[in-house]
Amino acid sequence: MYSKREDTKQGSMRVVVDHFDSLGDYVRHAESNPTKGSSDAKRDTDWAGTGSLAEACELAIHGWDEKRPDVDKLFAQLETDIASAMDEPFTTYYSHGGDSVDMGRYMSGDPECMVDYVTEPQARMGRVVRVIINGAMSCSISADDIVRRGVAVVALLDVIHKLGVGVELAVEMPVSSGNTKYSTVVKLHDSSEMLDINNMMYAVCHPSMLRRLAFGAIEQMPTEMFTDYRYGYGTPSEMQRKAGYDVAVEKLQDGHGGLVRDPVAWVLSTVKGLDLVA
Repeated sequence: MYSKREDTKQGSMRVVVDHFDSLGDYVRHAESNPTKGSSDAKRDTDWAGTGSLAEACELAIHGWDEKRPDVDKLFAQLETDIASAMDEPFTTYYSHGGDSVDMGRYMSGDPECMVDYVTEPQARMGRVVRVIINGAMSCSISADDIVRRGVAVVALLDVIHKLGVGVELAVEMPVSSGNTKYSTVVKLHDSSEMLDINNMMYAVCHPSMLRRLAFGAIEQMPTEMFTDYRYGYGTPSEMQRKAGYDVAVEKLQDGHGGLVRDPVAWVLSTVKGLDLVA
């Protein structure tokens, strides 16, 4: 069951946002649906990545590490580029005594001409990066592209973690239909917890996160709040709750090109944009 429901107006649109404190809560909500539609359709195995809602829930709870080798391969490509950023930097201090002499200062008569090099923790230490992913996408997006985008995002989380930075992660699945926008926001990881990449794989990479679990949530919406799901599950929409996040990964249509085609460049540019590496 959702922990909180927001029901607001944006102009003529009604906006309903359900918040879930964990993936487990989201799975239990999807499972509780008494009138399953496409969330449990046996015909959608390739498209949804699973044969049933029960199978999707099983993967979500027990983990899906099938694509972990792809994440490790991507991180190996990134490792050379960020290796120097992994080391503790040296801060230079000038004093009357030290390890070496600064000849420029010495020749100018500056008494503080001796140089001492002291290591200091990176400014990034103790920092927390908050990441939110738009998990909504149209039916035309292939399962393979969903997985490829997810692998890039998981690699980003892995890099941030290995740089000694805390990570908070959420996924939002916003759709619109008629005069209603409906969104579910699921908290996947808190910075106070140990980061388990394998546990992130399902929610970030697997197509059934949307095409089974999110559909299961939509199927429980009252028809007066949302178009009858038998006639469609809405149109992928913009995230409603990305304010306050450091990285917002937009819906796949919007970030399809570079993120899927060149994930190494995307991860590096994102990490640099966060001022985590030079």
